[in-house]
Amino acid sequence: MHVIAGIRIPDSTLTREAHALAARHSPEFLLRHCERTYVFGRLATAAAGLRVREELAYAAALLHDLGLTEHHGGRRRFEVEGAEAAYDWARSSGLADEEARAIWDAIALHTSMGIADHKSPECALVHWGAGTDIDGSGLDRLDPARVDEVLTAFPRDGFADRMTDTVEAAARRAPTAYALTWLAETADRYHDTALPTSEDMLGRDPFSS
Repeated sequence: MHVIAGIRIPDSTLTREAHALAARHSPEFLLRHCERTYVFGRLATAAAGLRVREELAYAAALLHDLGLTEHHGGRRRFEVEGAEAAYDWARSSGLADEEARAIWDAIALHTSMGIADHKSPECALVHWGAGTDIDGSGLDRLDPARVDEVLTAFPRDGFADRMTDTVEAAARRAPTAYALTWLAETADRYHDTALPTSEDMLGRDPFSS
């Protein structure tokens, strides 16, 4: 049994296949982010008393950034591209539709603050874990010794700069997909005309003459 920071890492045919898929298409820095995401998220969900389906949550955490990879990146939001790829993999691996949908939800919603927390324990895990690793949200509620264990197992090694470049590449590839999202300001730099804002949409009455 592999345990990191007190968290048991799921070990089954399914989770090994999920790890192999993530490793095959993700650069090392991105794979380590996904691995940290699971442990940070599991620490957070355990503290919150949430009952998580560990295999599904682990698979979702490992695959949550597939949409940022060259192989799976496309013209839709990277969260959706990754969710679709993970869903197809899950179904082909023998998971029931409901289980595959749980993985889809956790990946598609992992950047959706105020929504992912309430959708399912698996969604909360990926959202909280990724948030901790990206911007430190929730870090103050984690035992520093546990955090050190995670970073020793999965070193960051310049993660912030490399992740910034990777996310910007996704915004550059399909800027209009990120209008009104957390990446809107970044995507706006790569679009010929300004992307719409919420103020633009609310201030325009489509029914006025």
